[in-house]
Amino acid sequence: MIRNFEFGNFCSYRETAAISFTASASVDTDNSFTTSLLNDRVSLLMGVFGANASGKTNLLKGLVFFSFFLRHSYQHLGEKDPIPVDGFFHLNRDTPVSFKVEFEGNGGFYRYECELLPTAVVGEKLSQFNPETGYFRTLMSRDSEGKVTARDFDVDRAAISRLLQDRPNASMFAAGLLTGSKEISKIDRALGVVETNVSRTGKKDSVSENELQSLIEAAAYFDANPHLLESLEERLIAADLGISGFIIKKTTLFDANKKREEEVPFPFVRHRVEGAEVEFPMALESSGTKRLFLVLRRFFPVLTDGGVAVIDEMESDMHPHLIPTLLDLFADPELNPKKAQLLFTCHHVEILNRLTKEQIVLVEKDANCVSHAKRLCDIPGVRREENFFSRYNAGYYGAIPKPEVF
Repeated sequence: MIRNFEFGNFCSYRETAAISFTASASVDTDNSFTTSLLNDRVSLLMGVFGANASGKTNLLKGLVFFSFFLRHSYQHLGEKDPIPVDGFFHLNRDTPVSFKVEFEGNGGFYRYECELLPTAVVGEKLSQFNPETGYFRTLMSRDSEGKVTARDFDVDRAAISRLLQDRPNASMFAAGLLTGSKEISKIDRALGVVETNVSRTGKKDSVSENELQSLIEAAAYFDANPHLLESLEERLIAADLGISGFIIKKTTLFDANKKREEEVPFPFVRHRVEGAEVEFPMALESSGTKRLFLVLRRFFPVLTDGGVAVIDEMESDMHPHLIPTLLDLFADPELNPKKAQLLFTCHHVEILNRLTKEQIVLVEKDANCVSHAKRLCDIPGVRREENFFSRYNAGYYGAIPKPEVF
């Protein structure tokens, strides 16, 4: 479960952007918050709002990149590959991009921080919070020369060092996972699953030329997890899309990359029309139906196993009235027993009134094209009971487009 994350010199953010999911124990909260190991509150929802091109997606990219680099950089990058991290507008090429994430789970509270250049890791540190002292204790670190140190931490430091000897582009954590370290695996489970529709280039599951592959990938996931099909079908039917049933079927499609026909799982929906059942492939459904299916594909793993769903443009192709029901999946203790979190961007600003001021992040870009992010609760004078939607539209909080200059 994410408590805080921050990054600097990344994409459109020149200075450090810091987002906290926490709230004081004295704050009056509902089921969209949970009590943390430190007895404060951690939000299960965080919405990001702002004008087009303000930096909302880049904020999400920070958390998505962190998860990739931390866990998968060793296996998914070749020896000579650059680290796929984008500094501030590709300027300041000699200034490292920085990341720091604090998360809790499995009875522990951890902090991972790193500084990166596309050519190498400048430094890394993994720490654990000690409630007795009130400070973080370093478990493992790596310096600019690639030297790995571990202090009272049961890992095979020599094996990790050997793996990293010729891999300046990989994290020590990813290397540690490859050694089978139980301690590092425990911390990995504490972070939980990270599911997203965000890639380095932005939102990747739009109903577009990549639609077919997105549907195939989602169908393959549910085909491999048939215990989730009943709940998925229930959600699709409840969305009042005219759907009466859902099924995954093997379908023969032409794979352009492999230049041959291939049998793959594919989603189909049923409609009851004048008393008869009619079945259609999901590809022929509306953009909203397909989008809902793809969003639920990202939700189910984190709702089942714990973690965080990072979703760009939650409202894309869907009616605004559907968004609250999607948020409710995370606020329902029965549907979200592992306290999974949702970080999302949205342009339907009516949703502001479904969130508390601790769950709203506002992003805007200044005249120098520098993005800035702030939580609504950090703006002086914002009262809990005020109408966030109307006051945002009136421009009281900033982070709003100005169409009059269009």
